[in-house]
Amino acid sequence: LPVPMKIMEIRNVGPTLGQDSINRSFKAGIVGIILVFAYMFIYYKLPGLVADVALLAYTAILLGVLSAIHAVLTLPGIAGIILSVGMAVDANVLIFERIREELAEGKRLRSAIDVGFNRAFRTILDSNVTTLITAVVLFYVGTGSVRGFAVTLGIGILVSMFTAIVVTKTILNYFVAHQPEMIGRHFKT
Repeated sequence: LPVPMKIMEIRNVGPTLGQDSINRSFKAGIVGIILVFAYMFIYYKLPGLVADVALLAYTAILLGVLSAIHAVLTLPGIAGIILSVGMAVDANVLIFERIREELAEGKRLRSAIDVGFNRAFRTILDSNVTTLITAVVLFYVGTGSVRGFAVTLGIGILVSMFTAIVVTKTILNYFVAHQPEMIGRHFKT
């Protein structure tokens, strides 16, 4: 149907608005990470600090990989990184809660950590694989900024699995070998 169009207003958006949005998103991401660090430390104490160190390793590895593939960080890319940070922390929470459950059942600390990681691994793998499938679909179906989101989300998921499973477990095993009573008391509820 023919419909008359009457222009009421025209606005131009300059490049500074886009850069301002990216800067605000970057700042929001940093504030979010700091709040996650604080929460993990307050709630889990020493294990939370271990998770924070693993999250720092996650951030360094992720930025290194993105730099190596010459990825350009856009607003959707930053969103993908922030989402994968949440998934990295979620993996540590699952692991720590499984360890607590094993300790509550009377297992020794080393055994509780090993069993906790093994049992949490299945859940972590399931949630990360399904999200990775979504990232792959978004990459192949999407265009432009959607692809950037998919790339950072996909890489972030892979790196977060590595840091949650390998880095966190390595640090916890170090504490069990050298300071078992210190790490053990922080897992008790």
